[in-house]
Amino acid sequence: MAATPVTSLNTPFTNADGEVGLTGALDNGGASDSFVWFDTGIVWRNSSAVGVTLSGSESTMGVGDMGQFIYSTAVDGNDAVWTQNGALAIDSDPAPGFPGGTITTFHSRPTMIPSGQAFWISGFNASGGTSTEGRMLYTSTDGTPATISVVLRSDDMIGGLAIDRPSGVDFDYQISDNGAHHIQVLQMDTGSTTDDDHVYVDGAFVARETSPTGQGDGWDNFDSVSINNSGDYLFSGDTDGATTSDEFIAYNATIALREGATIGGVTLTNGSTVQALSLDNLGQAVHSWLVSGGAETLFFAPDASDLLGTSIPLLQVGDTVDVDGDGTGDATVTDLNASGVIGPGLSLAEDQRVYVEVDLDFGAGASRRSSRSVCPWTW
Repeated sequence: MAATPVTSLNTPFTNADGEVGLTGALDNGGASDSFVWFDTGIVWRNSSAVGVTLSGSESTMGVGDMGQFIYSTAVDGNDAVWTQNGALAIDSDPAPGFPGGTITTFHSRPTMIPSGQAFWISGFNASGGTSTEGRMLYTSTDGTPATISVVLRSDDMIGGLAIDRPSGVDFDYQISDNGAHHIQVLQMDTGSTTDDDHVYVDGAFVARETSPTGQGDGWDNFDSVSINNSGDYLFSGDTDGATTSDEFIAYNATIALREGATIGGVTLTNGSTVQALSLDNLGQAVHSWLVSGGAETLFFAPDASDLLGTSIPLLQVGDTVDVDGDGTGDATVTDLNASGVIGPGLSLAEDQRVYVEVDLDFGAGASRRSSRSVCPWTW
């Protein structure tokens, strides 16, 4: 049988064993056929569904240690999340955990922890309409509709404030591998948009827009987040300080690295921005920066609490990489696609490998998108 061409690849994610999952698409006789990859091969294709038509896939997904998976697709044109067990939730269906008559309006940003417990962001409408009146973070312990429950939702009270409508439950969230810790960006109903952004960790706020950072400026906005089994965490964003140093990464709510710093010989010049970050259960971190006037760079830090002192560059746009293991460079990196805009853009596994989506140029007009692993200790 002739091989089916791969037409796209998305961000890679890992389980506790360092096995990789991702979504992508195949050219199935001229039609796009999205797939789920786990470890060594494709385990699910949209065209495999019976009785319904699946179309497309988000780049965010998750895999468990036993090969479980979750991804976002459309079921007969309706936004949905799908697991190894089939349809988990479909928009316009009744919203689990809400009064009768409330329906879901979308399902997005799915993730999974090693046990196979799934998480995703959804929206609700209390009168059965199509507009999103508020959001919720859902979970399902086994990837089936019967175990769906609400983790957080608009109107929930935290620290005396209600999670805002309609979009207070932000898409930037992570649950630790052991399920014990939760970090998320939330917008709270403070009565003003000048101080509504918050970083939530395990039931409390650790940073609030306009509040002091402890370094002479105030928190302004928040972006990527990551948390590990010990409850240590990273988040990125901007302060309200000088624009030459306002972009930051914080470790346990203390700014550990700022725009303007030089790490591993690379200066994070004025205008540099954090693209993505990941913290593993060994206390190590990776972080990707779009360096203003320079190259996109992926850094590794063996000590996440000291990003400034321990970060080293692993991969940059313009580097040559060996893709066939013969020790000779085969292609040039033209883009690091690690981005936290859609969902977590990086995954650092405990096997000392970081997985990242890149674009490669093989010369002679040949280019390719690829999910690659980089090992800090052998680079």
